Amino acid sequence: MKKWIVYSLVLLLAFDRAQAAENTKNNQKTQFDDSPVCEPVPVSKCWKRFGDYLQKAKPPASEREFGDQLVAYVTLAKLAYWARDFSDAKKFNLLALKFSKQTKFAVRDADMSASLFGAMININLANLALSKHEYAEALGYLDQYSFIWEKLSKPDGEPDELVLMRCAALIGMQRGSEAEILLEQLLKKLNFSGQAPWEASPLMLVLEPLNPYEAGRRIAAHFIRDGKHEKALALLQSMEQKRTETISQMPEEPMPGGYWATLGEPTALLDDQAAIYLKLGRDAEAEPLLRASLLVPEKKSGKKLPLVLTRLAELSRRKGQIAEADALMLRAKAFLRQEQWEKIDPLAQTLGYLD
Repeated sequence: MKKWIVYSLVLLLAFDRAQAAENTKNNQKTQFDDSPVCEPVPVSKCWKRFGDYLQKAKPPASEREFGDQLVAYVTLAKLAYWARDFSDAKKFNLLALKFSKQTKFAVRDADMSASLFGAMININLANLALSKHEYAEALGYLDQYSFIWEKLSKPDGEPDELVLMRCAALIGMQRGSEAEILLEQLLKKLNFSGQAPWEASPLMLVLEPLNPYEAGRRIAAHFIRDGKHEKALALLQSMEQKRTETISQMPEEPMPGGYWATLGEPTALLDDQAAIYLKLGRDAEAEPLLRASLLVPEKKSGKKLPLVLTRLAELSRRKGQIAEADALMLRAKAFLRQEQWEKIDPLAQTLGYLD
């Protein structure tokens, strides 16, 4: 999310410099300052100064200005989304979509330019609809993206990232059997030994790369909600095995982008397995997994540590170890009291994690 904030500041400063140059000709002072937008975390209307300034921008006089303003509208929509101003985010995305069709300056390939931006904006709108639990609308935007994707002659069918979003929308529409087929197909394609890509530009005209481990955890959680506990456990265990094998075989010289196996929370797969064992009343199998998670340094444990502490406290209480349970809960509550901004997960309602 931070990269969007950084990019918004770059755009603001670019507009400010252009406006300052124009004002200098007219002996006027610029009215905009370069203080951060939506920092340190996005809150409602934190993007408004950016929006007001963009609204006052003159119509683009060149292809470069056209591109800058189009990117600015997309960035503004993203900031409004992270601030949970969903109505504003939709309005800005639709403005960006309309703006992208003004082909006066897209002289190289006007149709292609509009299509690429249109595809990206449809994904933003689909994520927005999923976040609002408007699944039919989300599916419509995903279909529009797929139409553009096919029009641009992209190989290998829909991107994996889009397939997961499509499954979330289908589940939300009570079309679980269709989603099940797509999820099984996706599982066969996920490469748990693969390299992660370099960090891309925040406005690169593609979907955010799909982390196979995060996708696998979501699918395992879906199996649990469908009552398929053993299938979920088998999936998580195979993923953990592949993760440890990949890490043990990594070259000493770090690869650009690293490996998916090294990203994310290192104990997430163990914690998910423990959650299933607890759900099934198999405490003896859950306990060693939870205690293994506690051995990981706090800074690497991420947001899961309070959850692990809580689960272990509940397990200790069931065993009659009240003092240990109380101590674990005190540690968990100390973390839970810390207010942190939570990134929006548009798939949480229908393809969320076990957490």
